[in-house]
Parts: sequence; C-alpha cells; structure tokens
Amino acid sequence: MTILQALLIVPLLLAALPAVPALAATTQPTEIQWHDGATFGIEGAGWTNEQSPYYRFPASAQGKVSDAVWDLGQQSAGLCIRFVTDSKQVMVRWDLTGSNLAMPHMPATGVSGVDLYCRKRDGSWIFVKNGRPEKQAGNEMTTYLPGDRNPQAECMLYLPLYNGVKKLEIGVPTGRTIEKAPARPEPKREPIVYYGTSIAQGGCASRPGMAFTAIIGRALDRPVINLGFSGSGRMESSVADLLAELHPRVYVIACLWNMGNLSDDEFTQRLTTLISTIRKTNPVTPILFVGQSQIQIDSPPPGHEVLQEKVATGMHDANIHTLPGHDLMGFDGEGTVDGCHPNDLGMMRQAQILIPVLEKLVR
Repeated sequence: MTILQALLIVPLLLAALPAVPALAATTQPTEIQWHDGATFGIEGAGWTNEQSPYYRFPASAQGKVSDAVWDLGQQSAGLCIRFVTDSKQVMVRWDLTGSNLAMPHMPATGVSGVDLYCRKRDGSWIFVKNGRPEKQAGNEMTTYLPGDRNPQAECMLYLPLYNGVKKLEIGVPTGRTIEKAPARPEPKREPIVYYGTSIAQGGCASRPGMAFTAIIGRALDRPVINLGFSGSGRMESSVADLLAELHPRVYVIACLWNMGNLSDDEFTQRLTTLISTIRKTNPVTPILFVGQSQIQIDSPPPGHEVLQEKVATGMHDANIHTLPGHDLMGFDGEGTVDGCHPNDLGMMRQAQILIPVLEKLVR
C-alpha cells in the first residue's frame, strides 16, 4: 500500500467510529439550594432586634445610646452563624448595608468580608475560606470543606467587622442537608461580653475570624458578644444600662483608648457608674478591666495606673480584676498597622495574653 492510499483510508476509518458526545453536553450544572442565614441563629448577639437580626443592639437602644454607638451597633462585628452540613461544597452570598468596603488601613476582607471555619474531627477549628467583597450587593463565595471533618460537619461563618449585613444566604447542592448547629454544651453556653473600642470591634484584622475576640471564642469554645465601638468605647451610662441587661459568664471592659480626654473626676464617675449598674443585675459576675495596649516599651500608655488605682480603692469586690495592657501586642513594633490598631500578629498576641486569664474566670 502506498502512502497516498493510506492517507485516503484514514478518513474512512475515522468516519466509521461511533460518535462520542461532547463532554460539555453531559455535564449538568449543580443546582444549589439557598437558605436564609438568619434562620440558623446568630451567635454573638446579646439581644433580638426586630429591624434586623444582624444588629448588635436591640431596637429599644435607639435614642438612648449616642448616635455614633447606635450606628456602629448596626455593624456586624463578632456576629457569626453556626450550622452543620453533610455537603462538601458550601456557598455564601451576601449584601452589605454600607458602600464603603474597605478603609485606608484595613482591607475589604476584614471590613466587609465573611469568614468560614469548620470544626475538625478532634474538635478544633480550622479556617476554610474568606469571602472577598467586591460590591455592596451580590457578593458570592464558593468553597469546599476539608476532609478532616465529621460527616455532619459543624461550620461557623463570621460576619463583617466594619460593615453591616443586609441579607445573607448559605447554599449547598440539592440533596445535601444543612441545618442549625446543636446548642453548645451547658457549661459553654454563657457568653463572654467584651466592651471596648475600635480594637475590640476588630480594627484592623485582615478578616473577621482574625479579630482577637473571635480567636478567644474559638480557643475557649464559647460565644463572645463583641461590643467594640470604634472611637466610642467611653463607659457611657446608657451603654452600662444595656450591659446590665445581659447575664454573661464574664464581662471584659477595655475602654481606655477612648477615655484619654476625660478629667480624673469624670473618669472616676463613669467607672463607678458602670460597675454599680452591672452589679445591680449581676452581683457576682467577674468583671475584667483591661489596660491600654503599649507599643513602645519606653513610653508607657496613660490610664492603666489610674484604672488600677480606682478599681482597687473603694471597690472592695473580689470579682473585679485588672489586666495591664503593656504586654498585649509585644514590643517589637510589628503588632500594629498604625501604632495603635493591631494587625493579625497583634490580634493573635492580644488573644494569647487574654485566653489564659479568661480561662480561669469562666470556670
């Protein structure tokens, strides 16, 4: 057979082969079932708000707290959604209340993003994926859970730190189950209430799960109610009244960064009012006052000495404690983005100082 004859036969042989359908024609898109995130419950919320499940204060607080605190209370810092699913694939889509997705010193992933964690078989939490916001409405994230998990995997979705959530849905493929996570064991249900400044709110973590309050919650396996308010943690009596409505395992108060312009008398008045208000409804609940974080070892921050003196003098209460702030972020200058607000390293350092102290107080 000549080469020419062979070339003529090849097309005839190929034509005789059975047709193979195109791959695209056999691949069916996965249908996703979407579920309103609020139906799974919002952990980290001290109150119910009829206006939005993603507000940190009840509707009754409006007009009582300052406008700044009320507005910041609509940002979802510290709120998270716990759910269980047998699906490997998990999707999230969310709309934001604010159009400012980022700040000059804090990325959009922390300001307006969501953060998914999954509990491993050994009970510890592992980061899965961060949802990156690109617009005010219509943000989406798709991810796959790790293999080292139980068949019914427990997940925790942290919400934005410096933006509000207008709507959020969680999706899994049709045929897979997703439902509200079981209640925490009885000894772990009482939350930690953390009241403070922008640092407590989460500035300037790169993503919500790296806020030190979130790190503490995972380490102690306990809910944390984040009442950090940027520039507005000032021990105001209106906020003290709201704190007294809660019944946590421990209160943490870290407001010194926002109280430097108060006179000594006004500082003392706010401090004593805060304590006495909480004690009316929580007579023996531990209260931990945290000093101002120190960045440079040769320039001690103002405030803690005054705080410690005021708490120790005339406050004869064995359940009131103080923690100096000078060790919170280390002394190498690498723990902040601007000399004040912690980066992720500073957040972790702060959590590592607080965790053993809080572990003793929550027993």
